Formats: sequence, structure tokens, C-alpha cells
Amino acid sequence: MVCCLLSSGQQTGWDKLNSELAKLSDDSLKVMAHYKVSTELYKSAPQEAKEIAEKGYQLAVANKMEEIQLSFLNVIGVIESKLYNFDESINTHFKVLRAREKKGDRKGAMLSLLNIGNVFNVSRDAKQALVYYEQAMVIAREIGDVRNEANIAINMGNIRAQGALKGFNKSDVVNAITYLLKTIDFAKRKAPEVDLYNCYILLGYLYLKNEDVLKSEYYTDLAINIAEAGNFTYGICYSRINRANIFVRRGQFDLAQKEVEIIRRNIQKSGLHDLFDEFSSDFQKIAKAVKENDKHVVLTDVDSATVADSEEMEMLRLKVREELREKYETEKKELENKNLQLENVAIEGETLLFKLLLGGALAVLLTFVLMLILLQRKNVQLRNEKRNVEQARDEIKEQAERIHEQHKELFQADRFRSRIFSVVSHDLRAPIANFQVLLSVSKLIDLPADDVKRTLIAIGHEVETASKMLDELLVWSSQQMGNESLEMQSLAVFDLVEVCKSLFSDRLDLKELHLKNLVDPTVVIQGDLKRFEFILRNIISNAIKFSYLGKSITVRHEDLDKEVVIGIADEGAGMDKEKLSKLQKRDVQESYLGTLQEKGAGIGLMLCHEFANRMGWYIRMESTIGLGSTFYICIPKNTKLKETHDHYSEVD
Repeated sequence: MVCCLLSSGQQTGWDKLNSELAKLSDDSLKVMAHYKVSTELYKSAPQEAKEIAEKGYQLAVANKMEEIQLSFLNVIGVIESKLYNFDESINTHFKVLRAREKKGDRKGAMLSLLNIGNVFNVSRDAKQALVYYEQAMVIAREIGDVRNEANIAINMGNIRAQGALKGFNKSDVVNAITYLLKTIDFAKRKAPEVDLYNCYILLGYLYLKNEDVLKSEYYTDLAINIAEAGNFTYGICYSRINRANIFVRRGQFDLAQKEVEIIRRNIQKSGLHDLFDEFSSDFQKIAKAVKENDKHVVLTDVDSATVADSEEMEMLRLKVREELREKYETEKKELENKNLQLENVAIEGETLLFKLLLGGALAVLLTFVLMLILLQRKNVQLRNEKRNVEQARDEIKEQAERIHEQHKELFQADRFRSRIFSVVSHDLRAPIANFQVLLSVSKLIDLPADDVKRTLIAIGHEVETASKMLDELLVWSSQQMGNESLEMQSLAVFDLVEVCKSLFSDRLDLKELHLKNLVDPTVVIQGDLKRFEFILRNIISNAIKFSYLGKSITVRHEDLDKEVVIGIADEGAGMDKEKLSKLQKRDVQESYLGTLQEKGAGIGLMLCHEFANRMGWYIRMESTIGLGSTFYICIPKNTKLKETHDHYSEVD
């Protein structure tokens, strides 16, 4: 009764599949359900998994699902190997290989070659397994599949190690150890720990066979750590068997017996009772060594198959291998011939179709060329007309812009002249009016000589100011009316400053000012003499006008990389930022009284700006209230004359 209950409570693979199929209506999803259950079941119930996979393959063929068909065949091939049906497994994998090669699936072909190598490896045909592993390795490296490259390298290392453990040639053992050490370095970076486990345990057996017990123990311990961390029963048993072998070799028989007990408990706990049979020969060898206190009992991981059985199996595998290879090559050649025939038929059909298409294309092309020629002619005509219209439009636009600029310049010039006339009329009227008043009063009464002298002196100052203004306007008007050209020449700055110093000597003495000429006598600039004298004279005159009694005016120069700068600094009243900003605008300015109430016309600095600009120079200024002002005449070393007047000039 208990057995019946247990049997009814256990779900088979078919039960699980039917449970999945009950939820599905689509045929493609049912096919995928077969594939899912078969891949989950093949390790624990390979026969049942094979039946489910074969049923799924039939459904995939019926529904023309080509991709999943190959997947089912691949699973069936793996299951056949699990069932020890090696011939059927290899035959199935060859079918998958041919299909993947035909499709040009490089990775799929590599996986098929790997599976074929695995089957030969499991069937103990190490030589043939290496052949297919090497072919798979070549493709894996070409496509950059490092994960499978590591897997294949470890499998090849396993074969080399098994061969070395079976034989008696010490050099084979050393070569296998060297190969595995290189494989470990690669596997640490590319492979999972289960692959590292295989390398470690093989190195443990190989070093023990090579009588290097310490290294054997080191790699065996690494293998045990990985196996126990992953709860890998097979790995725990194989690695602990080698640890027992190590204890026997050291003569530590009690520890060897403890390892055997640990292995038995692990097998019992896992329920994998078949492992008792697999390790029975190892248990017997260890028991014999313990009983006889013999440290030299031959201990390897090779099973107890006899040499005769091995030779018989080798001949059988060789026969199957040659038959499969011959069949594969024959089918491959037949497939290539069929493909060649199909390609020839396709080429003939393509040639005929090409001729028909070519004739039609020529007719269409001829018609198109004729239409293109007509359209081209019409297009050229339209482009010419469009170009003419655009040229006319551009000319009109340019004329309109020129008219606009001329109107703007005329407006500015007219406005400028109006301001000039306003200033001139105001400054000329004052001395004339005062003189008229003096004449009128002198007719009516006799004025004291002192009053007349005082009045005449005042009128004289006003006449002097007006005369200076007229001189400045005369220079400016000669440029404007006659379009006077510049006469650029070499000018000695020091000498011209001395001329100005002599010119203003009376005014300098009146205010007890000292003009310091610190310009290097060797400094020479390129400029127009009359305009530079005007600029220099005007700025020095302003410095005298706004200087306090007893102060100094300093003229110096600075030779920079790109320009020569002449600075004229006074120690006068100075200006605030607002007044300095107005002076920078280069327009007719409001006249300001000097430190002794000297008057000006307000146009001198404006004309300085214009003359400097005409010669390609510029004037900048700095000022601090109460400390004085500094005016800088900046003269570029590569001076280029302005070809046109600025906005103060009249339009021709």
C-alpha cells in the first residue's frame, strides 16, 4: 500500500509534459513544451527524455519548424550518449553538423563538432575525440567564442591527463601537467568553476603519479573546495578518493580510512547509489593498502576495465568511425554536386531573365534619355531666365542698400554740420556782442582806461578761443571739401613735442607748469605731419587747460610688439566715468571750463579722433577725478590707411 502511494505521488516526465500541454493551444508552443521538458529530464531520466524529444521532433517536422528540428536532434544525440548508444549518438550529431554547415552556421557547426568529440571521449576513443575537439577549437577561435574555447581546452586537457595516467611514460605525465597548467590560467578568466574543478582534480592525480605529493595535495584541496561549495557529489567523491590516495602514499592509513567513510556518507546522502559500484575498486585498493600497510599500491582514477576489453572496444570504435566518416564524406560530396547543379540551373534562368530585363531596360532607357534631353533643354532655359531675374533682383537690392547708406550718411553729415554751425555761431557771437556793447557804452560815456583795458583783455580771450576754433574747422573743412590726401612720412615724435612745448610756452609759464618730454629722440613713426601736429597740439593744449598751477605734464612713449603708444598725462582735475564715456563717443562735446576758467569750442577732441582714424590710429583715455587724465595715441606698426571716411565725412 505504501509503495502504491509513493508511486502515485511521483510525477513522470510525461505527466509534466501533459500538464504543460493542457495549458496550450498553439502547435508551436506545444513543440517548445516538448523541448523544454526533454532538456530538463535528460540527466535524471534519459530514456523518457529521448521519447519526449523524438515526439517533439515529429511535431516540429509536421509544423515545418526547421530551427527547432535541429535543436531536437542535438538533444537526442546527447541523450543517446547518456544511454551509451554511441553509434546512434554520433550519427545524429553528424546529421546536425551537415545541416548547420549547409546553412553556414559557424557556431552551430562548432557545437556539433564539440558534441561529436564528447561522444568519442565518453566512449573512450581519445584519439578521435582530440581530432574533433581540435576542429571545434579552430572555429571557436575564429568566431571569438571564448567560453567554448575554454571548455574545449579543458576537455583536451582531460584526455591528455587520462592517457598519461593509463600509461607508464613519465614524459607524458609532465606534458599533461604543463598543458593543464596553461589551461588553468585560461580557465580562470573565461570558464566557470566546474571547469576549474576538472583541471584541479586531474592535476592532483597527475602530480601524485609523478611522486610530487605536496602539489598533488594542493590541487586536490582546491578541487574539494569547489566541489563542496557547489554541492557536487561526483566532484566530492573523486577529489576525496585522491586525498585518500595521498594519505596512503604518506602512510597515514587512518586518515585514508576516514576519507573513505566521508565518501560513503556523501554517496548515501545524495542517493546516487550507483557511485558505490563506480568506486568499489578504489575502496578495495585502499582497504588492501591499509591492511598490508603498503604505501606503494598503484592508485589512479582509471577504471578497472581490462586491456582486452579496451582493445576490443578500440577496434569496434575504429570501424564505426571509418564507416561514419566515409558516409559523411559521400553524403557531403553528393550534396555539393546537387548544389552545383542547382546553381547551374539558377544561373541559366538568371541569364535568360537578365537578357529580357536588359532589352526592356534599354527601351525604357532610350525613352528616358529622350525625355531627359528635352527636360534638360527646358531646364537650361528656365535656369537662364531665373539667373537673369536673380541678377536683376540682386542689383536692385544693392542699389537700394547703397541709397539707404547714402541717405544715412547724408543725414549724419547734415546733423553734424548743424551742430558745427550751432557751436560756431554761439562762440563767434559772444566776443562780437561784447565788443558792440563796449562801443555803444563808450559813445554815451567816457569809460575809465582801466575798465576799457579789462574789457578788451576779456574780449581778446574770447577772440583767441574763437580764432582757435576757426583754425581747427579750417583744417577739417580742407579735408572734407577738397578730399585732401594724406602725406605719410617719417615723423620724429620727440622733435614735434618740443615744437608744441615752445608753442605753448606762454601758457605753461602762466600756470607755472612743467612739460616733461620723456620720448626717446630715436623714436620715429609713420604718419601725416599736419594731422599728427594737430592731434599732439590739441591734446597738450587740453592738458594745460585742465592742469592745476605748479603741476607737471608728462609725454612718454612705449614700444609694444604691434604698436607704438604715445601717452600725454596731466595732474589736473580729472573726469568721472560719465564724462569720460561721452568723450569716447567721438562727437561734438560740451565745452568744459579749465582750471583758470579757460573756455573751448568742444570740437578739438572730436577732430583728433577723426584724424587719427583717417591714418589708421586710435585714441584712448584714462582719468581719475582729482589726480588727472592720460590720453594715449596708439599707432599700429603696420598702419593701413582707411579707404573711406567715417560717419563725420561728407558723401561724395
